[in-house]
Amino acid sequence: MSKNAYPYPPDEFDQIDLNARPKEVHAAHRNAWSRVWPFLLVIVLVPSVAFLAVHFLADKLPGGAASGSPTASQSPGSGGTSASGAPATSEPPLTPSETAPPPTTAPTAATDIPTPVIDKTIVVTVYNAGQTRGAAATAAEQLVGAGFANADKTFDISPKNPDLSTVYYSTDAQLDTANEVARVLGATAVELDPQVAGGNVVVVVK
Repeated sequence: MSKNAYPYPPDEFDQIDLNARPKEVHAAHRNAWSRVWPFLLVIVLVPSVAFLAVHFLADKLPGGAASGSPTASQSPGSGGTSASGAPATSEPPLTPSETAPPPTTAPTAATDIPTPVIDKTIVVTVYNAGQTRGAAATAAEQLVGAGFANADKTFDISPKNPDLSTVYYSTDAQLDTANEVARVLGATAVELDPQVAGGNVVVVVK
């Protein structure tokens, strides 16, 4: 169609700028801010995300804040508030002169109970005041077997007639020895008798 045959009057679209160049999207001019802001966004956003991720994982993992471990503000003596709500008190450390004294050692049983003094060389005379024949000889043999080498029976009549088999001793120093004689024979009675001659031990078997 020729220009003369164009039926419409000319408008602004028919004005052609001979100096204009075609403009494309990739050829658009970019200012300095549009080139810098993506880098600033990365610098700010990445540390923020990392910080939040670390705190989130610390709360979830065992031993973190969610596990109930006390913080510095809740530890005793830090001046904070205890779990019961009462203000925690801080105590100054003890000086060497204020340290607690060492605990005293309780005495052991070995120091409380004296060692028995048993004299197995003592003369032990055994009387039979019971109805069992040979009871004195049997008792003397038991004492000799236990180490009392000077124990022997007697055929004399017993000067005493107790209800139970009894061991008589003449001095307090012989108490341990008399108790050992009674243990060997199974006697339940032990009596002090200063009239026992020669500091010996006398056994009356029933």
